[in-house]
Amino acid sequence: MERLSEVIWVEKTSFVDELLSQELTVSPIPAGLEASVLKFCSRTDCAVLKIWNKASNPDVHFQHGLLAALRHRGISVSTSYGWGYTPSRHKVLLTSHDGSPPSAVTSRHVKDFADLLLGLHRLPVQELDPALLKTYDFIPYFYPGIEEHQDIRAELLPLVASSGLKRNKLIHGDFNLGNILDNEGTYTIIDWTNAQLGDARYDLAWSSFLIHIYNGEMLASAFQNAYLSGSEFDTEEIRRFEAIACLRWLLLHRTADIPRTETTIQRVNEIIIGNKYLKNEIGGFP
Repeated sequence: MERLSEVIWVEKTSFVDELLSQELTVSPIPAGLEASVLKFCSRTDCAVLKIWNKASNPDVHFQHGLLAALRHRGISVSTSYGWGYTPSRHKVLLTSHDGSPPSAVTSRHVKDFADLLLGLHRLPVQELDPALLKTYDFIPYFYPGIEEHQDIRAELLPLVASSGLKRNKLIHGDFNLGNILDNEGTYTIIDWTNAQLGDARYDLAWSSFLIHIYNGEMLASAFQNAYLSGSEFDTEEIRRFEAIACLRWLLLHRTADIPRTETTIQRVNEIIIGNKYLKNEIGGFP
């Protein structure tokens, strides 16, 4: 779909009508597995339309409301202009265009990103509408199909049971460098599909793990240390959650087309060997 005028809007702001009244150019933006993304630009403004495929079923109404609530409370997120459906009933969300993921990530970047995540986790959840605080069972949500991978499941269950898992903070659920946009030093967190009431330690560990395997241990350490310096958590409890995060990546490695290179696999193996909460043979890599 390359015409914004085809969207069947359920909710929209006046900005949508202003955009539709102008001549627009359209260009694709690289996206993940579950959606395609288009950028629509007039002579003065740009907006981003995310179009989910039918295999996914996100609560786009929830995301529209959550973005408004978070912006109101000073969290750096996109402005949501509206949501609806394509004529073929694919869900869509129209937001502001807030830059691109940083092309070269530095220690300064990751320290700033740690501050973004800390800011989210410090948000008093009681200030939010309860409808914006979704809750899910942790293992079924983040580890779908794990019953078919008994080696990972056998490792995961005792780790989760001993972690003291909480649901007391709003978490992003997939805070990674691809979901942070940079516009001349102004950062914006995008893709709130997995936002929920959860455990900040898991949110941190998943982010740190991904930085480690895709960007290297030094940047991951800088990110984690910057976060921990402003939190009440200690390194040891995060190490347990990093094992939990690693097991999620291993499951996705088997079941989905996720980014990976020879360096990625090597780094995952190094994490498995270096984490006392994981068995060395769990990865199953050559």
